[in-house]
Amino acid sequence: MTIKLFYKNTYIKEFNANICEIIEKDNTYHLQLNQTAFYPEGGGQPCDTGYIADIEVSHVYEDKGKIFHVVDSLTSKMENIKCLINWEKRFDHMQQHLGQHILSAAFQKLHDANTIGFHLSHNNVTIDIDKFLSLEDIIKVEYYANQIVFNDLAVEILYPREDELTNLPLRKQPTITDNIRVVKINDFDYSPCCGTHPNRSGEVGLIKIRKFEKYKSGIRIDFLCGNRALEDYKIKNDIINSLCSNLSVQYDEILNSTARINDNLNNLKKENKILKEQTIGFEGRNLLDNCETINDINVIRQVYRNRDFREIKQLSTFLVNTKKTIAILGLISGDKAQLILNRSEDLDNIIMKDVLKECMPLIDGKGGGSPSSAQGGGSNIDNLEAAVNLAYIQIEDICG
Repeated sequence: MTIKLFYKNTYIKEFNANICEIIEKDNTYHLQLNQTAFYPEGGGQPCDTGYIADIEVSHVYEDKGKIFHVVDSLTSKMENIKCLINWEKRFDHMQQHLGQHILSAAFQKLHDANTIGFHLSHNNVTIDIDKFLSLEDIIKVEYYANQIVFNDLAVEILYPREDELTNLPLRKQPTITDNIRVVKINDFDYSPCCGTHPNRSGEVGLIKIRKFEKYKSGIRIDFLCGNRALEDYKIKNDIINSLCSNLSVQYDEILNSTARINDNLNNLKKENKILKEQTIGFEGRNLLDNCETINDINVIRQVYRNRDFREIKQLSTFLVNTKKTIAILGLISGDKAQLILNRSEDLDNIIMKDVLKECMPLIDGKGGGSPSSAQGGGSNIDNLEAAVNLAYIQIEDICG
């Protein structure tokens, strides 16, 4: 059995150990040490990383009481090897984990809301609460939790006997029956937990809820603690300062300023839509005035380059609003060829999807549609004009 130094002292950064067992697996080596300060993954907390001698430890896990450290190569020594954990990562996990205890306890005490899920990764911390709460409720919980942090309460680790355990006001019931480890935050919270935590609540630094969302029958809380919260504040503060500079306003004027910009943008979009419709109308009428005819049927065939596909579709729709009209429009955009076939409703003897089907092999493409409208795309842009002409020939055969 490996001696768990991280339970004796969570602040150990360096230690010496002997290698007891080596298992080779998937081109890596799994080392068991006689003692370790590396916390193995478990209980919702990621594992520690660091070095054994000068070899990087990428993962740590526990299997049947043995703790294994995954490395890519072996050290020449087997005994008295210097080991170093990544302290920045370890302390981050300690801050987040104790912050989670405090936040979960605050939800329970203020709203009788229980934590039913916990996730801690390198960039995200969440808890799942079994009750839906309002924004006002959550703000109160955040404030309460931070008062526990600011009061710098002592954190103790208890290993109670069975008779002692029944008298403790546990926030949740333990999932194991032997060697139950309880994290006590003064008299504020008692929680069974196998993770690592700082010795005082003040070391959490700050608890900040970033957002929340409905999750199953309750809510998922996304939050940060300590240095993560500080970094998050820095990023957001930099963004606010940049916005203030770009908009030439004070920070408390940003929302009003962006609202005005959004209103202006929406108005410009509406004006632009009207202008585009007018432009499409002018272009469409010009095409109709100068188009080819087959037995009094207007046939517009045209190939465009680097235009908005939606504009071409809009143009096609405008054209076939005129009776006895067929639009055969091609578009080359980058390395893609697109073909749009459309007809007016009165020409129901022409099945446009069948016409399109004959054209698609020319552009190495595929498509589909309905009797009145069809479209497709392919990669052979050199043959798009030939595909448009083939569509015209088919229309000519049907209507000629």
